[in-house]
Amino acid sequence: MKYSITTLCIGNKYTPILQHWLNRTTQKCKNAVITVFNDSNYINNIHVKNRSGLIWLLRFKQNIDYFKQNMIPLVMCDLDIIIEKDIEPLIQLPFDIIISKEIGGTNAYPTDCSNILGFGVCAGFVIFKVTALSFMTTILDNMINGKYNTCDDQVNIMKHIVNNKHSISNEIVKIYDKCYNNIIIDIDNIKICVLDFDIIVRDPIMNIGQVANHINIDNVGGSNNFIKYFYEDLEKLPLTCRCGKTHLGDNNKCIHIDLRNINKCVC
Repeated sequence: MKYSITTLCIGNKYTPILQHWLNRTTQKCKNAVITVFNDSNYINNIHVKNRSGLIWLLRFKQNIDYFKQNMIPLVMCDLDIIIEKDIEPLIQLPFDIIISKEIGGTNAYPTDCSNILGFGVCAGFVIFKVTALSFMTTILDNMINGKYNTCDDQVNIMKHIVNNKHSISNEIVKIYDKCYNNIIIDIDNIKICVLDFDIIVRDPIMNIGQVANHINIDNVGGSNNFIKYFYEDLEKLPLTCRCGKTHLGDNNKCIHIDLRNINKCVC
């Protein structure tokens, strides 16, 4: 199955990572057409003022424009997601949108929505099918018009769900010989699949057969440290969580130390 993967690379934090990300993603995802949006092709043709998350609005619009030109499944993937296995089995799931789950459960960002739904979605990894175009356009319009006072795509998706008629169910699916429990949202005549957290793991602690790891670059001390996670064993590298990292404002003891059987949480 031919499909597109796009990513956004702007700024000193992400530029050193790009080639490593491209090498890994190309190696793992054989049927993907990979496109990088950067300073050379990134178009700022939307003018909104005094609203947070503008860069995500521009990314979302650029992805929709690109999607309309190609009309094949599109994967919007952050540069801080390290692909561990071919993502094509996720694209083949019979849903209009497939999206990763945010960390935090009922307290996931934004909390006012996750408190209602019991979970959050993460726009760092989203698969759009052709049948999702109308939904995507609605989200984009809401972002441009400031319906929810932010241009953040993740917030706009969550708020659209909780503020419109929807139903939620669960579905067990086997991917790479492991069973996962995905959440299915019926809304606006489409189905959104929220992937089991163990498929794309945010702030991973251990190797559990995940398809990808979503690691906050700041949590591991910057871009140079992040690059190590492409090449070295996750469980031999510093923990990717925020716990106990004073430079991130957390002075508490790391709650994940015992899971990794290490003596200290390296910050």
